[in-house]
Amino acid sequence: MNEKISNSTLANILVKIFKKYKISNICISPGSRNAPLIKEFSLEKNFKLYSQIDERTSGFFGLGISKNINYPSVIVTTSGTAVANLLPSVIEADLSMTPLIVLTADRPRKLVNTGENQTILQNGIFNNFIRKELHIDSNIKSLKILNRKINETINSSLGVNKHNAPGPVHINIAFDEPLIDNKRNVKIDIELIKNNIKSKKILLPKFSRPLIVCGQLNSAKYFNKIIKLSEKLNAPILADPVSNVRLWEKHKNITSYYNYFLKFLNQSPDIILRFGKKPTSKKINQLMQKMKTKTYLFAEHKKYNDDAKNLININDSITNRNTNSEWINHIQDLNKKTELFLNKNLNKIFFEGSIINTIIKNLKNKDNLFVGNSMIVRNIETYSPNLNKKINVHSNRGASGIDGIIASAIGMSVLNKTKRNILILGDVSFFYDIGSLILNKNKVNLTIIVINNEGGQIFKKLGYDNKINNFNDLLLTKTDIPVKEIARICKSNYINLKSIHEINKKLNDIINMQGIQIIEIKCDFDKTIEFEKKINKELAI
Repeated sequence: MNEKISNSTLANILVKIFKKYKISNICISPGSRNAPLIKEFSLEKNFKLYSQIDERTSGFFGLGISKNINYPSVIVTTSGTAVANLLPSVIEADLSMTPLIVLTADRPRKLVNTGENQTILQNGIFNNFIRKELHIDSNIKSLKILNRKINETINSSLGVNKHNAPGPVHINIAFDEPLIDNKRNVKIDIELIKNNIKSKKILLPKFSRPLIVCGQLNSAKYFNKIIKLSEKLNAPILADPVSNVRLWEKHKNITSYYNYFLKFLNQSPDIILRFGKKPTSKKINQLMQKMKTKTYLFAEHKKYNDDAKNLININDSITNRNTNSEWINHIQDLNKKTELFLNKNLNKIFFEGSIINTIIKNLKNKDNLFVGNSMIVRNIETYSPNLNKKINVHSNRGASGIDGIIASAIGMSVLNKTKRNILILGDVSFFYDIGSLILNKNKVNLTIIVINNEGGQIFKKLGYDNKINNFNDLLLTKTDIPVKEIARICKSNYINLKSIHEINKKLNDIINMQGIQIIEIKCDFDKTIEFEKKINKELAI
C-alpha cells in the first residue's frame, strides 16, 4: 500500500544520502518549488551552499567544481524552463565524463500538460546525455526501495555501476503544496557498489614504430603509467595540453610541437596507443583515422565517445618490448628542430602564439589552469612547451562549447582559495559568458586572461571569409563593448598588457593578487597567419 509522505521527508532523505556520500558542494538557483530542498540543505552544516540566480551559470559553475575534485556537485533548480537551462552543462558533463547530480524540483504529475503555470514535462528532458534518471513523488511504495534507487542513481554518476563512465544523473522530485512542512524522520541505508576490475597482461601485435597519443584526461593520475610504457616501448608521446601530461613533468619522450612536424615524418606509426579522449589536433585525428584498426584505446570505462575499436582497461599492462630507437629519435629530432625555431623567432612577433607560449612559461608549480575553446585551446596545443610544473589543466572539451567557460573556471577556483587559478579564453567566449562574471557572488582568486583578436577569427582560419558574404557581420561577431567596462561593472581589476616584455614582467604579480583580475591582451590575427607560413617554410627545408 502506497504511503504519502511529506515534502520535508522526501528532501531530507536526499540530503542525508548526499551527506553519507560526502557530496558537499550544492549549487542552488532559488525558486518556490525547490524551497523544500533548499530548506533541508540549509539545516545541515556539512554542505557548502552556492546561490546562483541563473540556472545555466549554476550548471557550469557546479561542473567546474566537479571537474576540479572528480566528484559530484549537486545542481538544484526549481521547475519549468529553469530545468531546460541546465542542458548545455549536462551535455558537457556527459561527454567529458564528469560526475554531476542534477536535482530538479517538479510539480505533481497530474498537473503536467494541463496548462498549469511553470509546468513542463521534466521527465526525460536529459535522456540522451545522462547515466540514469530517477523520478520521485510523495506516493512512495517503500522507503527501502526509494533509498536503494537513490543510491543506484548516485553510483551511476560515480561510474561504479556495471563499470560505466562517470557522468551526469537526473533526480526529479515532485512536490505538492503546501511546499514547506516540518514532518520528517527517516533512517537511511547506504548501498555503495565498488568497482573491482582485475588487471590483465596484454600482448599486442608486432610493431616497430609505436606512438602514444594523450587526449583529454581528467587528472594526471596516469602520468607515471604513460611514461613507463613509453620508456618500455621506445614510444614517443604526443600530448594534448589538456591531457595533464604535457604540463606535468618534463620528459624527453614527450613532444610538444607535433602540429608542425607531423607532416614531415619519413614513416607512419604502425601502432597507436591512445589515452583519454580524442585530442584537439586534427592532424593527429586524421592519422588515427587512417590507422583505425591499429589504434588501441586505454580507458577506465566502456563509454567513450568515439569509434575506438580496440579497448584496453587502463590498469592492464603491456608485455611487449621494443628496443628500436630509430623511430623515436626521428620524432625527437623533428620536435627539437621545431622548438629551436620557435625559441629563436617567437618573441620577434607579438601574436597569439608568442603570447600563449609566454603565458604558459610564466605559470608556477601546481597552478590551476582552465583552458577556453575555439582558437585558444588550439593555440595552447600548438605553442605550449613540455614543462616540469605539475600544472592542473581543466577544460570544457567534452562538447567544446564556448558557453559557460567563465562559470566553470569560477567553479574550479572556488575550492582553490590558497592556489593560483588562471583562465585563458578568447574575446568571443568572454563576452558570451559575462553574465556568469557579473552575477558572481563567490569570493575567488582567479586571473582571467582575454586574448582579444577582435572576433571569431577561427572562421577566417577555416577560409570562411572568402566563401561567405557579409563575413564580418555574420561570423566575425566583433563586439564594441570594452573589456575594461565589463571589469568595472564586475568591480574587478583590469590590466592591459601590450608586449611580451610586459607579460614577463607583470603576469605573476597579477596572478598572485586576491580576487578576480581581468587581463586583456589585444593582438592582430593576421600576424598569426604570417608566422605559421614562416615556420612551415622553415621546417620544409
